[in-house]
Amino acid sequence: MNTSIIDDANRLSVQRLLVRYLTGVPLYTVGKIEGATIIVEPSRHRTGLPDDAEARRYIITQCDEQWSIIVRAVWHKEQLLAPSATHTVIERYDQLEGRCDEEAKYAVNRWFRSLGDI
Repeated sequence: MNTSIIDDANRLSVQRLLVRYLTGVPLYTVGKIEGATIIVEPSRHRTGLPDDAEARRYIITQCDEQWSIIVRAVWHKEQLLAPSATHTVIERYDQLEGRCDEEAKYAVNRWFRSLGDI
């Protein structure tokens, strides 16, 4: 798997975002954080997870900056299931203006850094 520094930074930042702002948020919640809309949905329950684990999908969209990401995370007892690198994943980046989706990684990273506390 070929990852870059920006991928690693975004992966860690999304874990912090979920823990800081979205722990315990009910399914089907739609909210905003610093200009980004976040939708919380159920995700497929993958095999090998504890029976009481909850798989969620987060769609995070920043319309002003024209990007979106889809994140899959598994929660267990109000914590992200370890190992986080396996169970908390940015599945897709979308650059909504039609430019290269790779550019969305950098826009997402700028947004994470603008949050300051993650």
